Amino acid sequence: MDPKSQNRDLLSGEIQAKKALEFARALFEKCELSRSKESFLEALAYAKRLGDPGICVQTISGLLRLAAEANDQVEIEKWNRELDVLLDTAPQDALPGAWYCKGVVASYSGQSRLSYRYYFRAWKHCHQLLVHDHSAERLNEYLKIWSNLVYNFFELGLIERAEYTVDLLFRRYENLERPGVNGPLYMIKGRLAEVRRQLDVALSWYQKAHVAFLKDRDWHSHIYVLYAYARLYRLQGNYPQAYWYLDLASKAVGEEFISLNQTLSRERERLENDAIDLLIDSRSLIVSTREQNEVPLGKQYVLLGILEALTEVHEGDAEHPDRGLSKAELIERVWKEKYRPEAHDNKLYYNINRLRKLIEPDMRHPKYLLNWKEGYRLAPGLKVHLVKTAEMRVGE
Repeated sequence: MDPKSQNRDLLSGEIQAKKALEFARALFEKCELSRSKESFLEALAYAKRLGDPGICVQTISGLLRLAAEANDQVEIEKWNRELDVLLDTAPQDALPGAWYCKGVVASYSGQSRLSYRYYFRAWKHCHQLLVHDHSAERLNEYLKIWSNLVYNFFELGLIERAEYTVDLLFRRYENLERPGVNGPLYMIKGRLAEVRRQLDVALSWYQKAHVAFLKDRDWHSHIYVLYAYARLYRLQGNYPQAYWYLDLASKAVGEEFISLNQTLSRERERLENDAIDLLIDSRSLIVSTREQNEVPLGKQYVLLGILEALTEVHEGDAEHPDRGLSKAELIERVWKEKYRPEAHDNKLYYNINRLRKLIEPDMRHPKYLLNWKEGYRLAPGLKVHLVKTAEMRVGE
């Protein structure tokens, strides 16, 4: 092959490799993990044929990040080994992304100090490059590294350092109005306010991040906004809204993102355990008590109706916290019928007993569902949370 043809083939191969790499990153931001992996592998094949260590490092870094998202330990070890072999020969501009991805892996495994060291190395290389390379892509990389460093500060208890860094970054970059810049800045501002327990302030920053990520079509980062909303509403005691955002994030993330799903599952556990004596989840027909976790009601909609009716009264009358519902009121609310003792008393007793068998630790001494005058009530002072399917606006 003559030199000109060889040069054309090399140039064509480099273009194909870069296109596949860019496409893989875009697919990751859209949360299409499998297709992103295919495109990264395609880019790696081109890069290996070219003998281009820079593109090899970038593609292997991407594959390492995907393996961390999927919590695939075999793949993590494989790509980590390949990356370590290449790092000594990698060009300077490929190093920030490589160290950043190694930091993500360490962070997902709970190694905060190790991830901090990796992120710091990523920042150091990126900072040197930013002196001469002011492209939007380089700046976005720089801010993502800084964002993760700030989260490390939070995890390590370095709150003042985090606050100083956030303010410095915000003053320097917020007004640039470049794609991919403002979202990470708003997220770390929100996280700082959340750590300070300034929850309304945190919510306003997360809402700004929400808009920025949607504008940039960065669906992966947008999921973290939904997760942040769920945390905030849990901390505020607004459990229905917290559940709604957590459900939304879980549906958006997909099954392939194992690590993120595990994070969302841990938040769900915190939500279910936060000062709740009785949790009634009408979406999945499940009741949880202090003594029992996730008691299924099956298709026993009557039992759910009794609990919902008693909960509405229990939570809705602050002046009369001992209030309950008479038998007539329960029949009218749950069965939608006019109360007749001869027709309804046995039906009501039967279902109250069924409900007590499910939720009471000792039916002889009920602590959740009590008799009340000519009817029933939930125990006074009981902390009850009813989660219902509701129409809620995002960011509300």
